[in-house]
Amino acid sequence: MKYLYTLLAVVTFLGGNSQSVGIGTLTPNASSILDLGAGSKPLIIPRLTTTQMNAVTNDAYGMLIYNSTMHQLYGYMRYGSTTINSTTFALNRWQPIATGPQMIAWGLVDSFASEINGSDNFAVAYDVNENWYTLTTTGHPFFRDSMMLLVTPVGNGSWDQTVAIGELIEGSIRRATIKFTDVSRIAAGWSTTSARRRSWFYFALYNMRKNPYNLAE
Repeated sequence: MKYLYTLLAVVTFLGGNSQSVGIGTLTPNASSILDLGAGSKPLIIPRLTTTQMNAVTNDAYGMLIYNSTMHQLYGYMRYGSTTINSTTFALNRWQPIATGPQMIAWGLVDSFASEINGSDNFAVAYDVNENWYTLTTTGHPFFRDSMMLLVTPVGNGSWDQTVAIGELIEGSIRRATIKFTDVSRIAAGWSTTSARRRSWFYFALYNMRKNPYNLAE
């Protein structure tokens, strides 16, 4: 209980103090509100599941948590794309924090479009008429000109497959299309339609904007 009282005292002090406060140091950084100093132990921030994270009320820019479902740091930030014109995709959202391109979704999908493993924000369906898979992400549309979709087939070793990626626009929904073609069948004279195959595949979808969280971009 004494630890709770100590934490409450620190929070109260910080809220009414314009100077820097140090814990573990007598000379806190003058530009910081709180300096934990050097030490041999790390700071653990609040750990929330995705469900708990999405249930947070009165979200504010700058909130930071460790998402124990996704095993990744998440921050509450403004979505940087200026091309979204649908209310389906809110501009303000919890987003993973990464040091490189923003990974939007990833997964392993079998030949019947069933998810074997992956993130919890996408759906894949197989279109038997077009002979392609459609990838729909939750909360983030697909833009071919600013995203990179990496696909690795996991099929029969005798298949010489190539992968084609496209963009499917249906109203306000933008999906990625993934099409597999067996080159050996093409070489053998099969029609383009007959040369299309299903395949298990891994995929990873990245946002390749220089700064995906930049409001001015």
